[in-house]
This record gives sequence, structure tokens and C-alpha cells, in this order.
Amino acid sequence: MGRITLTVVLVLMILATAIADLGFMHASNSAWPPHARMHAIWNVVHVTGTHGLALALLWIGPNAGSIVRVRIAVGIVLAFVLGFFVAAALAPAFGGSVHPDLPPAERPPTLFGLDGNALGFLLVLPIVLLAWRSCERRGQA
Repeated sequence: MGRITLTVVLVLMILATAIADLGFMHASNSAWPPHARMHAIWNVVHVTGTHGLALALLWIGPNAGSIVRVRIAVGIVLAFVLGFFVAAALAPAFGGSVHPDLPPAERPPTLFGLDGNALGFLLVLPIVLLAWRSCERRGQA
């Protein structure tokens, strides 16, 4: 069950990253400088590659789903999720913001003052940790 849960999380993170970063608030945002748009595209390619690697660790080869491979896959997800929170904390020091620079009427909705990214990552974190714990208990996925 842990390996399936991690797979669902990885696939959803690839899709959500592509939708968010290639959409009107990021890479397609005409207000963004060209170099910032390149970084948004780079992020989509990076997430697709690293999360694809995590999926391969879980499902491909004779040792697919071994506890070592599960730990590496979880490490990839945690690096991405925790990286978001570190970037969000450091963004103001560089003049950045978690929220897109859009007129209020065009901004995505928030819940408890948290945007979709923060909410998504806050939901993913316990799910991934519980899936990991499940795998650790069995010694494998």
C-alpha cells in the first residue's frame, strides 16, 4: 500500500507542477521577465525528471520497491516539499513572494491565508510520511 500511495503522490506532484508552473501565473505570465519564465519551465522539467526517477525506483528492476529504494524515493519527495517551504521563507529577502503578482480579482483563492502551493505541500507531507512508515514496518513496499 505504501508504494501505491507514493506513486499517486509522485504522479500528482508532476501534474500539479506542470499545470501551475506552465500556466498563466508563472511561465505564461507576460508580466514575468523572460529569465524567470525559463526558471519556471526548468522547474517543471526538473520535477518531472526527479519524480520520474523516484517512480522508477519504486517500480522498475529486480529490486523495485526495496526499502532502500523506497527511502530514496521518499527523500526525493521530501527534498522537493521541504525545498518549497525553505524557498517561501527566503523569498522576501530576495523581493519574492509566495503569492503571484496579479490583481486581486485574478488571484487564486486561499484557505486560511494559505495559497494552493502551501496547502498542497502541507497535505502531501503527512501522506508521504505515513506511506514511508508503512513501508518501513514491512521492510519493503
